[in-house]
Amino acid sequence: MKKFILKLIIVLAPILFFVVSVNYFGDAANLFSIGYEKKIADEIIKGNNVTNVYNYDERLLEKHLINNSTLCPDVLVIGSSRVMLIHSSDFQKQTFFNVGVSGASIEDLLAIYQMYEQKKCLPKKIILGLDPWTLNINNGQTRWMTLNQEYFILYTQLTNKNIVAKDERVDLKYFQLVSPSYFKGSFKKMILVSSKPIATNTKINNTFTKLVDGSITYDLEYRSASPDEIEKRAIGFISDDIYSIEKFDKLSPEIRFLLEKFIEHLRSNHIEISFFLAPYHPKVYSFIAKSDKYSKVIESENYFRDLGLKYEIEVIGSFNPNRLNMDGSYFYDGMHCNEKGIEKTLINEYK
Repeated sequence: MKKFILKLIIVLAPILFFVVSVNYFGDAANLFSIGYEKKIADEIIKGNNVTNVYNYDERLLEKHLINNSTLCPDVLVIGSSRVMLIHSSDFQKQTFFNVGVSGASIEDLLAIYQMYEQKKCLPKKIILGLDPWTLNINNGQTRWMTLNQEYFILYTQLTNKNIVAKDERVDLKYFQLVSPSYFKGSFKKMILVSSKPIATNTKINNTFTKLVDGSITYDLEYRSASPDEIEKRAIGFISDDIYSIEKFDKLSPEIRFLLEKFIEHLRSNHIEISFFLAPYHPKVYSFIAKSDKYSKVIESENYFRDLGLKYEIEVIGSFNPNRLNMDGSYFYDGMHCNEKGIEKTLINEYK
């Protein structure tokens, strides 16, 4: 038996070594790449757009940008990927920066703002992207943990509850070294993709691009999809669990309390606030609206509108594209508007 185990170890050791090596050096999500996000931030701070950007820690990038840039923007956009196409061209004669991060939760909103407050670099206006999952305690979002220290500083200030931030990411990332799924992505990256960020003056490129104003543009292939392909993306979006709104059984009282405290804090610092509600693709919204399972999506919009009335805050857009007279031509997929859709939402054609 001992000989069998020894032989098994001898056979498996090289395979395990190969898997670990590919996962470490291929590094599909840049978990082990020191300085990847800083390289992107440095180019943006120099005044360049950056393309050829893959799987990076968006929160860490924003931290580098905020801490190292001398810009104190007049207008700041904070929210999820659904606000990341709001560009500086939409705000003429005002300095502008977009600090949207994918899947933003209430923790992200507080943490990103807190970094500006720590820097004593407060904007005059904040456009706050709010999504249905903002109020869903079961949204499954954990990426905010990159900024957990910043979040808990403001959380403590707003609630008078002292919580010590714990960084659990360091231990978790090493599990990816032996992950078969991580191996697949890492191997592909090593063979097919040069993931080195590339500075560029152009806004639209063959690969995903982070722009100098913090906003983004999608790669050419994604942007160039036909109407049929975009409709397929929308149908695919609702063919399984819908992003971050499963188990959405109530508007979390804890999150509502925290959001209102945050708004009051912004107002105390004389910051003008607008809420931005990005619409879903018509097919997605129709599916949501017809299902009792997702009734809290509609309730969440009503809550945000009531909150706007309470605090005299402008509410831009709607989760319902029909209220904005928007068909599928205004979208890239099931929950992301294209540039035309963002512009139409910004003019607030709410009916």
